[in-house]
Amino acid sequence: MTYDSSMPTEGFYGAYNAYQTELALEATPAEVDLLMGLPFYWEDKWGHWGRAETVTAGIRGIRLGLGRQDPHRPNFGVGLYVDFAATEQNWADYRRDWVR
Repeated sequence: MTYDSSMPTEGFYGAYNAYQTELALEATPAEVDLLMGLPFYWEDKWGHWGRAETVTAGIRGIRLGLGRQDPHRPNFGVGLYVDFAATEQNWADYRRDWVR
């Protein structure tokens, strides 16, 4: 889970995701499936700033951390906390930034 981070901006949130991805890759054996959780909802409260915790910023950070640590890692992906609040924009950002 790389959301509800209290990061105030997209840049900080992306950096947080990069760091968390690197830590998770170090701690998880290559034969174990590893999914980094992304928020597919918008909320603006302490702990989760919607303007910062975007799908695009999260994926950017995860890709950066993966590239630094283990770019050819098998069994790696993102887990989408979709809930009932996912929007078409969330899915479009996911398809553009991760699936591409």
